[in-house]
Amino acid sequence: MVTRFSFRLHHVGPTVYGGLIAWPFERAEEILRAYRTITTQAPRELTVWLMLLRAPAAPFMPQAWHGRRLCAMVVCYSGDLDEADQALAPIRALGDPVVDLLAPQPYTQVQSYLDDGEPKGLHYYWKTEYLTELSDELLSTMRELFASCPIPEAELGFLHLGGTLNEHDGDDGAVGNRDARFVLGVNGMWAPDESEAGSFRQWIRDAWERVRAFSTGSTYVNFQTADEDQERIRATYGANFDRLVEVKQQYDPHNLFRANRNIRPHAESERRPRS
Repeated sequence: MVTRFSFRLHHVGPTVYGGLIAWPFERAEEILRAYRTITTQAPRELTVWLMLLRAPAAPFMPQAWHGRRLCAMVVCYSGDLDEADQALAPIRALGDPVVDLLAPQPYTQVQSYLDDGEPKGLHYYWKTEYLTELSDELLSTMRELFASCPIPEAELGFLHLGGTLNEHDGDDGAVGNRDARFVLGVNGMWAPDESEAGSFRQWIRDAWERVRAFSTGSTYVNFQTADEDQERIRATYGANFDRLVEVKQQYDPHNLFRANRNIRPHAESERRPRS
């Protein structure tokens, strides 16, 4: 088990109310349904991620829980701290957490305390999708997937979006997908000499296929992996894609800047199939 979440103190920047709170995975059905309600009703100042993971062997985690499956929320409330108790009341109402690290702390600490969850030197593979809602069927699927997941260092969960992202027209800027309210992630990590690496990658791809039915059909471009095709890039930008091809054609017709999730100029697009 990789030791994660070391909580280095960074006394810089504004103070927010946040941290990690986790419950036994056996309560996942209750916690996931509560998470859906919390994120639907959350004030703009409250962001909550949901993570299904195994408990890290970290000092803040009770030793008896090390390696056991958890259902956790990662919280950041950036509003008036005098109103934090009210904003977080639906989370506190769930009661009996395995660990509760929610407290006032510098934003930079909240922003960086998950850094140790992805240590250098490991191999990583993931798939993600945008979602507009968290249906009962999707929540059930995620529980089933994590309960059977063979990857010790896997993390499945939801990133809470909303707010300004959803308040602009689809053609206001390049990104598109203004209806997305969550990102779903199926993430795995393992040591370079892991003998099961091939089967771990396949498990992630298979899990991804199960959850794609709930997706908008796209995801954040920086979350895409090299084995995703050109149609995934097109879907990232939606109705804005053709406009971006025109910009590419004007400023980079020879596709000099191509070491990325590439939008090709007209000539490149005509030569290469979108597959």
